Amino acid sequence: MTKVTLIAGANSLTSRLNGLVEYTQQVLMDHQIQTQVIQVHMLPAESLLTADVSDQRLQAVTDQVLSSDGVIVFTPIYQGSFSGILKTYLDLLPQKALADKVVYALGLGGSKHHLLALQYALEPVLKELGTEELLQSTFATQDQVIKNGSSFIVEDSVKQRIDAQIAQLSRRLGHVEIKEVARWEKIV
Repeated sequence: MTKVTLIAGANSLTSRLNGLVEYTQQVLMDHQIQTQVIQVHMLPAESLLTADVSDQRLQAVTDQVLSSDGVIVFTPIYQGSFSGILKTYLDLLPQKALADKVVYALGLGGSKHHLLALQYALEPVLKELGTEELLQSTFATQDQVIKNGSSFIVEDSVKQRIDAQIAQLSRRLGHVEIKEVARWEKIV
């Protein structure tokens, strides 16, 4: 079965970023793709900060990433860049951990002024980790993800962009049947 790991670089479960994580996970399940979520802030802080790659919990989540067919990275945008929590985890991954995987990044920022933070800050790091198939990133602003009690409401325009990229991810993973291509015929 196709597996995709979602890496969330928020600093809490109540972050609006988790609205994007939840919605994306639901779309993946609709495509019948198995998902697993890594909430980086819940990993052992001392092991992350001291780069203790021998920590069993860090090894387990790294093994999840390595055994995945695809990886989706979620980050809040702070000061025009992705989160330090996420960077700390990405630094612990093996050098080519994202090779042979389809990778997609989503960011949530306070305003559209940070629209290019994913392309200029996060994507180069993902490429350095071996990413060859990087889908177009999706950026949303905080007013497009609304907290509603213990759940989130994601604006339709953001949902449409996520849906399009997940459909692309699914096709690239070979999960969706590819339509038969017409063959050339000799016409006499």
